[in-house]
Amino acid sequence: MLKTLVMLLPCALTLSACLAPAPQADGDMGPKTTGQALAQMACPHRIAEASAWVNHMPGTSRAPRLLQVDVRLAEATDTAIVLRSDASTGDTLILEIRTAPNAPVPGRLAYREPVPDPMYKKISFFCRGGEVHAIDQIERVF
Repeated sequence: MLKTLVMLLPCALTLSACLAPAPQADGDMGPKTTGQALAQMACPHRIAEASAWVNHMPGTSRAPRLLQVDVRLAEATDTAIVLRSDASTGDTLILEIRTAPNAPVPGRLAYREPVPDPMYKKISFFCRGGEVHAIDQIERVF
């Protein structure tokens, strides 16, 4: 049995190297984990750029502070929408990307909600049950 395990070890290491994501360069929107790589393969939409910010601009007729999320998809003709997931927690906002034939703006996704207290630490984008992207820093705009 030990001999069989020793023989299978190189195969397992080779397979794990194929599944492991490539190292990330700054600003690269590629997968950060093997799970993200697999989820991205299953999802028909690719995120080219994503950002989130909190609007702190003062004003008399302004809406309360808003958390705003903006996503640019890799394909400008992609039609999708983003919905808040019930799986969201106090620390993480989970947004689900879904194909929608009548998307408001092809190639773009937007989401807004009042700023929670305490503020989220992370925004995760899910597609077909797996995380395809995450934002770990939410900007503050004045």
